[in-house]
Amino acid sequence: MHIFKHISQDLQQVQLLLKKNFSFRAGQLSEFVPLNFNNLDMNLRPGIVISAGSLFGPASGRLVALAAVLQFIFMASRVHSKVKEGSSGKERPLDSRAGFQYPVLVGDYLYGKFFTTLCEFGIVCYLKDLAELICQINKSGIHALRNPGMEITDRQLYMEVVQGETARLFACGAYLGADLTGAGEHDKSTLYNFGLNLGMAYGLLERGATSGQVKEYLTMAELNLHQLPGNIDTQCFRDLLELFSRENTVQRMVG
Repeated sequence: MHIFKHISQDLQQVQLLLKKNFSFRAGQLSEFVPLNFNNLDMNLRPGIVISAGSLFGPASGRLVALAAVLQFIFMASRVHSKVKEGSSGKERPLDSRAGFQYPVLVGDYLYGKFFTTLCEFGIVCYLKDLAELICQINKSGIHALRNPGMEITDRQLYMEVVQGETARLFACGAYLGADLTGAGEHDKSTLYNFGLNLGMAYGLLERGATSGQVKEYLTMAELNLHQLPGNIDTQCFRDLLELFSRENTVQRMVG
């Protein structure tokens, strides 16, 4: 992603760390579940972690590992969602391995890799925060399954689901990235709120929400940035807001 050009080498290290864990004796993960993640999917969350951390100190191997951990969690949640899309729990596709068993096993494998990476790089101190994040993602997924059409029937629950499934991962990544490089409480709180607002805008955009809803969160995220040190990483975040704003406009034009 050109937005993260200034941390491209760090992102390459993240991708190498991820790919190292995509193969094992039984084969490649993609042989069991299609890992169809585009460039944005693969770099957005790690880029937020590294940029947030780089605001307060140089990127280290531990910061790269933390970025990979957040990506493992994102990918695991998306792989598990393939089970939700393919089965209600009452019926099974003709090949239960491809439609149910493999997504569960591969998703669990990726969740396991988040823990082993924390251990390997000495950042187990973040286990509690990340475990709570995973609980929020799965809890929101349950609500989404049990309440189809909630964007119309229960707006409050709908917004809570968007926050839990999408925005909290952005917020947690920004907060922990800054914490790892020694940011103060005010800056960490500001980055958490920025990540939450950015994630809400992105989550709503993914779900085809109204332009006004998306713009509201982009505006709040911009206000968060005014409270942060001004450097290339802050500008990177502004470029992200501009990208999502353009996507919001284009979606309305072609929708």
